[in-house]
Amino acid sequence: MKEGLVTKGLDVPDMEKINRYTRRAYGPEEVYAFSLVLCDNEIDRDFERFSLEALNGLKEMFPGKTCLFDHERRSANQTARIYDTGLEKELGTKTQAGEVYTKLTAKAYLPRTEKNQEIIELIESGILKEVSVGCSMRRSVCSICGKEHCGHVKGRIYEGKLCHRVLSDPADAYECSFVAVPAQRAAGVVKHFEEGVPMDYEKCLEAVGSEGLRLTKSQAQELLSLVKEWKEQAGWGRSYREKLTGDVLRYSAILQPELPRGVMESAVKGLSVGELAQMAETYEKMAGKKLPLQPQLASQCPAEKAVDNGEFCI
Repeated sequence: MKEGLVTKGLDVPDMEKINRYTRRAYGPEEVYAFSLVLCDNEIDRDFERFSLEALNGLKEMFPGKTCLFDHERRSANQTARIYDTGLEKELGTKTQAGEVYTKLTAKAYLPRTEKNQEIIELIESGILKEVSVGCSMRRSVCSICGKEHCGHVKGRIYEGKLCHRVLSDPADAYECSFVAVPAQRAAGVVKHFEEGVPMDYEKCLEAVGSEGLRLTKSQAQELLSLVKEWKEQAGWGRSYREKLTGDVLRYSAILQPELPRGVMESAVKGLSVGELAQMAETYEKMAGKKLPLQPQLASQCPAEKAVDNGEFCI
């Protein structure tokens, strides 16, 4: 599960850990603290799961990170701050992947102010309960073959095993958010591509359909520029394919005049550009042997028909 939940309020918060993140020393009566489950190693609805190594890495990255609403990264949306994390194993519970169920837990706090009283009440009443994490992972491998890029499809069964992606090697943890509808696919890990790190465009395009995709302005411009370049190259490719198709049809008319053009047009539609190029080259050679080109110049005409101005004899 990428999305988690608030489990309970804490009667005795650890003020020493909390005050690491405050400008002055706060007392326990001045803060409201609560515990939550951030994520775990179970296969989720996107057919993805965190590896145990990833959970260990995220455990070190989440302390000090903020809690937001709906992954909207604006200062006005900051609600609470995580001050402690831990890993909890349920030894009697196995995940679908056969691992011991392990969850990443956290403790967060917010000051008891008039403005925050409504938020505290919503947490206490169970209205603000579901959360999801925003983080960045460097690797996503197939559970079937262990490769980053393969032909296996998430959600399918291969020899009795459910295919899913294993998220590992965390790059960073960004935030934890209260979400309204965690049942939606967007209520999960925010797929983020780090500034300054080469973008994995295949993974980026896989995530385009997800509401959780996060790109910086420069990364979005880079992706749009690349798409524009792809469109231009695709136009060149279409023109080249049309030329090759025309060449094949023309040579086919010379070599196989009895073959209807429509039949040949249908045949070449299924060919790749490389196959079309090979076919055009082969047909050109065959047509050249069948119809050798010989210049018809005046020098080849009968002597009595030659004229002083050297005109061609047609």
